[in-house]
Amino acid sequence: MLENTQIFLKNLSCFSVEKKIETRKNDVFLLKTSKTGEKEKFIVYKKYSQLDKMPREIEMLYLLKGKGVAVPQIYDTGKNFILMEYLEGPLFIDFFCWQENTCGPVGSSLKGPAYQAIYSLCSWFSAFYAVSREVAGRQLIMGDVNFRNFIIREKIYGINLEECRDGKIEEDIGSLCAFALTYLPSYTSWKISMAGEMFRILSSELDLDKELLKQEIQKELLAISVRRKTIHEMMKFQVFDLLEKSIYFA
Repeated sequence: MLENTQIFLKNLSCFSVEKKIETRKNDVFLLKTSKTGEKEKFIVYKKYSQLDKMPREIEMLYLLKGKGVAVPQIYDTGKNFILMEYLEGPLFIDFFCWQENTCGPVGSSLKGPAYQAIYSLCSWFSAFYAVSREVAGRQLIMGDVNFRNFIIREKIYGINLEECRDGKIEEDIGSLCAFALTYLPSYTSWKISMAGEMFRILSSELDLDKELLKQEIQKELLAISVRRKTIHEMMKFQVFDLLEKSIYFA
C-alpha cells in the first residue's frame, strides 16, 4: 500500500502507520516519521482511487496555500499519491454532533460556539472563492462540502479538494445546509435551527441569491433521500414547505 513513499521518506530513519483515516473514496493513512536528531512528525498519505482527480487537488492545494487560504501543505507527490501536512483537530462533523448533544436535539437555540463555527466556516469559504476566482479567472466551487472535509483548529481548514469544479457558490452552500439537516437523526429542531443560521449568515456574507440557494438545498435533499431511500421520511417532515415558510430560511 505504501511502497511508493520512498521519494519523501528516504531521508527518514523510520516511519510507521499510525492509523487508517476513514474516507469514502481513497486510501488515507496517518504516518509517524522520525529523522535522526529531530522529533517525531506526523504526515498524511493519500492514495487516489480516481487518478484523474489527483492533479486538480494538487493544483488547488498549492494555489490556495500560496495565497494564505487554510489548507494542508503538500510535502511530496508520487504517481498515485500525495504526502501532506497532518492537521490535528476535530472534524466539523464531530463538533456539529457535539453541539447538538450539548443543546439537545429538541432544543432550537444555538450556543456561542455554533455561531463562531459558522462564521469561521464563512470566512474559509470567502477566502476560497476569492482566491480560486482570482487564479482561475472564473468561479470555482469546492464540490464536496460534507462536514468531514473541514477541520477545526484556531480557525477552520478545508481538506479534500479533489471535487473542485466550475459552478455557482449556491451549489456548495445549498449542499452544506442540506447536510446540516440530514445527518442522523435528521430534521431535528436543533438541526433546522443550525441549517437556518447557516443559510442566513452565509447567504448574507457571501451575497448569495436566496431563491437559488433554496433550490440547491432542495436538489441536494432530494439526492440524499434517493441515496438513502428515505423519500417518505423527507415528505413526512414536509421539508420543502419548511424551506419556503420557516423564519430560518427567510
